[in-house]
Amino acid sequence: MTLDPVDVLITTAGLEAPSRPAVAAAWSEVVEIARGAWPMVELDIAKLAEFVAPRLAGADLVSALAAAPAADLAIASACTALEPSAQGAFESLLVEVNAAGASTNATKDQVEEVKQLLRVQMLVPKDGKPPAIAGYRGKGSLRGWLRITATRELIRFKKKASRMEPTLKGLSKLGDDTDPVMDNLKAEYRAEFATALREAITDLTPEDRTLLRQQIADQMSIDEVGAAFGVHRATAARWLTRARGALVSATHKRLAQRLKLPIEEVDSVIRLVQSKLDASVVRYLREEGS
Repeated sequence: MTLDPVDVLITTAGLEAPSRPAVAAAWSEVVEIARGAWPMVELDIAKLAEFVAPRLAGADLVSALAAAPAADLAIASACTALEPSAQGAFESLLVEVNAAGASTNATKDQVEEVKQLLRVQMLVPKDGKPPAIAGYRGKGSLRGWLRITATRELIRFKKKASRMEPTLKGLSKLGDDTDPVMDNLKAEYRAEFATALREAITDLTPEDRTLLRQQIADQMSIDEVGAAFGVHRATAARWLTRARGALVSATHKRLAQRLKLPIEEVDSVIRLVQSKLDASVVRYLREEGS
């Protein structure tokens, strides 16, 4: 039996409750703010109370509810519960990655890469654990929390790019001179990448292969993919994010194993054969689907 949200707050928050009516009034205000902030998100009020209760802090339950960042806790709660409409609304928060990119002088590609990383990290459960957005405790704004996370990731990306820059410049210079040694190296890496990509696609679940084939090879929109599976577009977008993340991770792992390279150096190899990458993905996905 589902407990009344007010009872959940009183029994779980660990704070003094002046009176049940006072707590109920304060909770109604939280719910009203949450719904006003996210009118398109389907909020499960019982789950919201369970999410909010252990994150409250204050002299008593009423003052704690009044001080809580209701809108932020609501979207974090709904995303943790894997509510599709909330995962779609989460996109509006990724503007903070743009702000983090400006403050760190990150490139556009790095900003987009971190956005994709946060979509996967924040919204997709992993190894039986809830998505990372469940770690938001309501201490400060959710946007600020995401900006700090994005800034940390962008700094990491920039450091990695800086470490790889001398190698990439050397590869580029050799390529400009059409050095036969570099041509041979490219051909070797291209063959290894092709094998790694084939293996990675095979590693995917049948559902993920179908999703990627529909979007990448068949160029179906998210709405069309959702219609094909009979799910909301937000669910289709979440599934596609998961599938893309699985393919990228598996390809990196397979290529690192084949070339006996640290996985952080694999990106430079992929850049070297970039001109053939997109066509290869399309071809192999079609082959797996035939």
